[in-house]
Amino acid sequence: MTASSRELDRVVLEAVSEDYRSFESLVSKLSQSADFLVSDIEQTLLSAIGKNLVAAYLIHADPPYATKVGASSETIRRYWFCITEEGREYLRRLVEKQAVAQRQGLG
Repeated sequence: MTASSRELDRVVLEAVSEDYRSFESLVSKLSQSADFLVSDIEQTLLSAIGKNLVAAYLIHADPPYATKVGASSETIRRYWFCITEEGREYLRRLVEKQAVAQRQGLG
């Protein structure tokens, strides 16, 4: 199954919306529910970081427990991710649009 870009955006944002999630756990979670390619997940995550919808973090055992970092295709697999407030708002609007489209028989 090939997922649309919008669907992948939604599931990536939902996956990081509850708590910090490592790249590996994100890939594992998304591959259980659909046939997403790791490279597509990586690109979607990098795009979301670039749009300030998701932030990348280094997790520590001692305070500060999380340090915000930049991520690139070379480093993305090292970090943990969490949705930003801007990402929460974007996700809310995306879910609303999908619900309207489904009600209208377009989704």
